[in-house]
Amino acid sequence: MRPIGVGTADFKLIKSQNNFLIDKSMLIDDILNSVVEVFLFPRPRRFGKSLNISLLKYFFEKTEKSNLTLFTDLQVAQHPHLMAHQGQYPVIDLSFKDVKHVANWEEMSAKFQNSIAEEYIRHKYILETLNEFDKKYFDKIVNRKSSVSEFKDSIYNLSKFLFEYHQQKVVLLIDEYDTPLNDAYLSGLLTEARTYISTLYGTALKGNNYLFKAVLTGIYRISKESIFSGLNNLKVCSILDNLGITQFGFTEAEMESIFTEYQFTDAQKNECTSWYNGYIWGKNQTVIYNPWSIVNYLSGDFNLKAHWVNTSANDLIKEMINNCSIESKKDFEVLLQGGSVSKPIIEDVVFDHLIDNEDVLWSFFFFSGYLKIIKQYQIDDKPYGDFQIVNRELKSIFKDSVDYWFNKSQTKGKFDVVLDNLVKNNLEDFAEYFTEFITKVTSYYDFADKEPERVYHALVLGMMVNLQSKYRITSNRESGFGRYDIMLHPLQENLPAYIFEFKKHHQIKEQNIDETLQNAMSQIKTRNYAATLQQEGFQNIELIAIAFKGKEVKLCWEKVV
Repeated sequence: MRPIGVGTADFKLIKSQNNFLIDKSMLIDDILNSVVEVFLFPRPRRFGKSLNISLLKYFFEKTEKSNLTLFTDLQVAQHPHLMAHQGQYPVIDLSFKDVKHVANWEEMSAKFQNSIAEEYIRHKYILETLNEFDKKYFDKIVNRKSSVSEFKDSIYNLSKFLFEYHQQKVVLLIDEYDTPLNDAYLSGLLTEARTYISTLYGTALKGNNYLFKAVLTGIYRISKESIFSGLNNLKVCSILDNLGITQFGFTEAEMESIFTEYQFTDAQKNECTSWYNGYIWGKNQTVIYNPWSIVNYLSGDFNLKAHWVNTSANDLIKEMINNCSIESKKDFEVLLQGGSVSKPIIEDVVFDHLIDNEDVLWSFFFFSGYLKIIKQYQIDDKPYGDFQIVNRELKSIFKDSVDYWFNKSQTKGKFDVVLDNLVKNNLEDFAEYFTEFITKVTSYYDFADKEPERVYHALVLGMMVNLQSKYRITSNRESGFGRYDIMLHPLQENLPAYIFEFKKHHQIKEQNIDETLQNAMSQIKTRNYAATLQQEGFQNIELIAIAFKGKEVKLCWEKVV
């Protein structure tokens, strides 16, 4: 049994160490036997995109020391017309996986420059044949001193330099092509990034006479209008198409060979299948297993768990969930119960419309690898699908991570509504949403403390901090004949002032929570907590009493007259 190299994406390293590898070399056939010049393979994270890019690099690249032996035992070696291309081309190998988590455009631009400058350095051997003008340009790119207009042509110019040196057209490989735009959207840098990237990709891919083939990988299919405008030689090979569909992830036939090599029992086969297969891709409905989960399962003594869950952040999906309505939450709960939801199939990512179209979320889940489509059909000439959770691993992830994202978004929405109603003095709605919010974000454990009133005090005080632009907030200070819990002093004349008092139900002294509530309001009035606000000249003052018994909460309010 071959050893497992978890997380290794260097094809040559895996082969040289005879580590576990599933043969995906016929991806080369898909690329060479097509008149298409530029291929885009959108696939979920950890489905072998970077490893396949590495395979293509070692196959096509012309190097001093031949890489032919890496392929002699693979399927591609059985096809002489394909092997005639091995080691024949200069290769530009770029990855934009690190062009993310930026604070501003300057930082993002610098990360772009770093990625491309490193590739220039890898090809510094061509300097000897460049003229003085091109040498100066080359030096500017390497030292990160080029102007914006000069840098936008950097991929195109490198392909030109390589062609002139090798007298052979270039193979261009770009891994995680969409990462910069995804991060730019989340960082508020979309306008700058879109123009920048559109020119960078456009000059490299459109009308580039020095280009033989280009292969791009990423998660999403970004619309042509966003960054590929006018690019007519682009073939998008999504998980809804057939081209390259078996070259990412493991097929059922490949899994059978894994079962044999690693001596699976029948029980282990059944468990592995129920946990990690179920992806249904392509027009032929090909069943695919999650390769990352399988590799981790093999390396972890056949430990069944959600291996895929922590492989990377999903900030774009989280952002979309933050803007979802309660209806999407209901659809999510249907999925958790094993059901399916009917939604439009939206392939192209148009960042400007993400917030406006809530249906996009389900297609994002599908193309990101969280859901499968069990049936496709047309409604009003538009593609629709029945979406369903893929397998047991994804159900586990949905129960934990995705459920948390949904609940957090719903909590955030309720939180905003609570404060908005308070500011507008809609106290009936405030009471309703406040009660729902408290029930959602607290647990019985929160009130197991000997002084649970402090827990409520801290929770509500923390909420009120978000009103600092409208109120001066004070807490636990003397006023009248006692100490109030929380007081809101308006910073604008049209806003009401508020006094909050919290009281825990006393099981011996009080018959029910309603009596607790009345005692809290009585305390506010008899101790004249409103005195401070009246001395400050406020006339519109609301008294709010909050009584609680475990997670049960009740509110009442009165206006000071």
